[in-house]
Amino acid sequence: MPASTEAWDEAARRATAAVAENEPGGMDEFCWDVVAARDITALVVYSLHVRGGVPVKAVRWPDVLWHLWDDRRVAALVEEVLPAAGHDLADGEDRVGERWRWLTRTWDPDAPIGPRPGVPPRTPLEELLLLARARSSEPAPEPRWGGMKRGVAPGLPDPAVEVCTGWAASAVEAAIVREQARGRYDRFDRVKVTGGPFKGERGYVMVRAWVLDDTVQSAHGPVGFEVSLDNAEGEQQIEPRHLRPASDRRWPGRPKGSPKAELPALDVEPRPTPTPAEHLLTLLAKAVNPEAVPTQLRDAVASAAYHGGVLENHQASAVPRRTWKIVRHSYRTNPFAGDEVAVLWEVRVTTHLHDPAPTTHLAIDEDGVSAIVSATTGGT
Repeated sequence: MPASTEAWDEAARRATAAVAENEPGGMDEFCWDVVAARDITALVVYSLHVRGGVPVKAVRWPDVLWHLWDDRRVAALVEEVLPAAGHDLADGEDRVGERWRWLTRTWDPDAPIGPRPGVPPRTPLEELLLLARARSSEPAPEPRWGGMKRGVAPGLPDPAVEVCTGWAASAVEAAIVREQARGRYDRFDRVKVTGGPFKGERGYVMVRAWVLDDTVQSAHGPVGFEVSLDNAEGEQQIEPRHLRPASDRRWPGRPKGSPKAELPALDVEPRPTPTPAEHLLTLLAKAVNPEAVPTQLRDAVASAAYHGGVLENHQASAVPRRTWKIVRHSYRTNPFAGDEVAVLWEVRVTTHLHDPAPTTHLAIDEDGVSAIVSATTGGT
């Protein structure tokens, strides 16, 4: 039997409070990324409660933060602990399992935009769409993001646990800082340095620094803050004991004469644009099937003067877990006219949002693209 539903409800309440405090508008149950951050946090809190046998309220935020540092840690914890406690993560009506399935499913970023759950139509067009769907015998397609709004990376089809774990970690970081008597600094807080080599300087907090202890699976800190000082280049790491709140300015204001008072002039030499032939060589070098590009097409690309690439599709399959991008490369003799001399399709396949080694496949026509997508992802 699964652990008590009361424990899950309490974990969800703790997570909701932490995320709501970190969101300018509070908790929004109809925002995809805010709900994702809350559910990720709740699942980690609940899993640590189950694993350690401690009350939900006794689960320490530093322990939660250690797991939120990487979505793979979240998955390892949830998938190891919860099935052993009786939770069905794959199917069934288990509320905890349902939230995990929602976090690990893929999404269609091109799905039709639909009304939000529980929210009446806001425009005549929405009313007409709802009426048409009600009269249609065809099953209504799932609306984009399940009918929710989305602010974080809306073009990605990847699971919410991969996209939003960092946002959940940010909320827990803030919860830890709020519980501390000193060092309660958020991003863009104005501070004054009271000790060390930068004593007397002022600036803005940019990043909190933490120590992750893998032995006990917990985070310590913040052990310091990266501060953008008014009169120092870049950002400096300052110990919490050497910082005090300052109120002379608000972000992004700087004192007159500060090198950061104005945006620096861009002094960057433009990178040379590769020729079509050079671009093709780069594609061939990273492709797993360079032999798919025949000599005739390679010669045609060598004769071209211009190259352009258009992202045609970005989708994901749930099983096997794959995401693919389809890019159409066009090689032309004229930058404006439609006189293409060659077209080449690139299919990039990843197994994770942050996949360090995506695979690149090449095709010379759309049939070849479909065959690659089907063989590598099971998609169409």
